[in-house]
Amino acid sequence: MLKGLFLASGGLLIFLVAHVALFRWFMPERRFVAMVRLAAAIGVGMIAFHRMIPSDLGFLPASSTGAGWGVDLLNGTLVYGFLFIGYCMFYFLVDRGFSGRIMIEIEQSPERRLRRQDIVARYSMEAVLRRRLGEMLEIGRIVVKEGRFCNTAKGQSAAAMFAFVKRFLQLGEGG
Repeated sequence: MLKGLFLASGGLLIFLVAHVALFRWFMPERRFVAMVRLAAAIGVGMIAFHRMIPSDLGFLPASSTGAGWGVDLLNGTLVYGFLFIGYCMFYFLVDRGFSGRIMIEIEQSPERRLRRQDIVARYSMEAVLRRRLGEMLEIGRIVVKEGRFCNTAKGQSAAAMFAFVKRFLQLGEGG
């Protein structure tokens, strides 16, 4: 089982290096789609590589290789997937987090402090809505029909899931 953990960790390290290179040199428009495709390609490579290398990796104790290649591969694949999901949470916090952006604005202001109205002036609701709607259109969760936004089947599924979780955790209507 340790072989799978080493491969998952190595796969994530390769993903992180490739992600930085991809975003710095090519700046893809559909960033999350590019991240998922990159992670999937590395995952497939990790699965292929798993079958090519010895179960003990040349240094693991024999006691760590007894679970069998299938369990080891499943373990490594799941860990790699969970590591990717965890990284996505960090990525979206940095990419889309209002709190982080506000703190950056405060730090970059001439006196490193802003009044409430200065912060409000920098964030129009129109700009926020335009970005969010654009993202949902791009990933296919909504479409525009006759000048109105409508959920696609993908959007309906996401809305049902979000509504269920918000009700279940009693989170209220806020967004």
